[in-house]
Amino acid sequence: MTAENEGLAVLGVDPGRRWTAGVLRVGDRAVYGWTLGPVDADGRPDASAVDDVDDVAAWARYMRRVLDAVERTVDRAGGPVALACEVTVPPSGRRIALADWLVPRQILAGLLAYDPGTVLIRTAAHGRRRPVESHYPPELWPARGGRGGRPASWGPNEARRGERDHERAAWDIAGAGAAVLARRAASGAL
Repeated sequence: MTAENEGLAVLGVDPGRRWTAGVLRVGDRAVYGWTLGPVDADGRPDASAVDDVDDVAAWARYMRRVLDAVERTVDRAGGPVALACEVTVPPSGRRIALADWLVPRQILAGLLAYDPGTVLIRTAAHGRRRPVESHYPPELWPARGGRGGRPASWGPNEARRGERDHERAAWDIAGAGAAVLARRAASGAL
């Protein structure tokens, strides 16, 4: 982080088929985060609810949840918040399920419709730096021996085993977004 963007609030979003995470980053602080998944027609969490890419209603339920979480996060921030989201591209040279890249891409499209100024961040192994304790703030560490761990005041973490990798990715995406915004400001492109 540079002095120019250390006070900039950026909500990084890691879009996913089964889980989408958001982390509000201000400088080097992780302020708030959440991990949400799709829900079935009755509103119950169901990671497989968007497996049928033709079920637009299922995607709409998932997208509404993500947008609700974005809006709650922006409200909590109490000031301007920039959005940054990872851009998912179709794989080249290998086969994966259509939903694995299409659903994250649809989430990105929904965020762009919500905020056309969303900063687009290329895929770059976000959330995978190790050791975690050297690269991420304590809020994104695994809880061990009274050190680190997810604050109780944060939003839901619906990942089936409470994984934090999507939130760490969202943190990295927010940092990359802050860097892009700082470069734009320095060049007068904002």
